[in-house]
Amino acid sequence: MQPHSSRRIYEGRVVNLRVDEIDAPGGRRRLIEVIEHNGGAVVIARPTPDEIIMVRQYRYPVQDALWELPAGMVDPGETPDTAAARELREETGYTARSLRYLWSSYATPGFCEERWSFYVAEGLQPGEQHLDDNEQIEVRTWRIEDAWRLIEADQLRDAKSQIGLAWAYMQSH
Repeated sequence: MQPHSSRRIYEGRVVNLRVDEIDAPGGRRRLIEVIEHNGGAVVIARPTPDEIIMVRQYRYPVQDALWELPAGMVDPGETPDTAAARELREETGYTARSLRYLWSSYATPGFCEERWSFYVAEGLQPGEQHLDDNEQIEVRTWRIEDAWRLIEADQLRDAKSQIGLAWAYMQSH
């Protein structure tokens, strides 16, 4: 569907915002706000079949430090595969002998183009984190069962991490 008009009203480092005028049911037109985002890569890092690596970092929008799977934005000109390997190395210090694409999902398709590509990383080799100046990330290896209990206790609230952990939990059972 092509919009009748489109105008970008904000350009940022992480997202852009545009407003499109489209046809609505009944022959009317309506305005749709669309967040433009390069997408990201999520890594299900498994040192063993029963373990998963997660990172904890403070997220200002929700005013809390969250446990998450290693993940991050796909940089301009970068592929999701490259972003997954880069984010795993930067956030955890690990590199993977095997990094396999699983699937992708839209974060919030009602108003955002953001699409996450999920990968499983195995054959992990430890190394050093390469954090950005503004990052402070704690890395921890969890038994998948214990990480799943975080979801059940409403202590792991990041949706992409819940999805990836659900996959790992199903694989371990």
